[in-house]
Amino acid sequence: MNTELTLRDACGKELSVVVEGLTPMGFETVISQPALADLRDDTGRFRAFDLHTNAMADDCLGQCRVHSVRRICADKCMLCLRFDGPIPAVYDRLCSAAVALTEMDRKRA
Repeated sequence: MNTELTLRDACGKELSVVVEGLTPMGFETVISQPALADLRDDTGRFRAFDLHTNAMADDCLGQCRVHSVRRICADKCMLCLRFDGPIPAVYDRLCSAAVALTEMDRKRA
């Protein structure tokens, strides 16, 4: 699954990511080292993010929080995010959005 998502926090900061490993608990994505600063607030805590698909920017799929960050090379990190709230609902909506986006891509081709 290569679904692109936009992570948006309450302050309006946005971070575009590609879902690489989707599980019922959350997902993993690779981000650049400079983007790590956007994950934290002024006190150093990880921010909570709303999940938006890039195709449906106004439709919030749910919320997530940073669970862990692993450095995988000199300039990239693997970011593990966990869903907040009713986990099955967020997972199902994200899977449905991925299927809809895949069908849209097929129709364009």
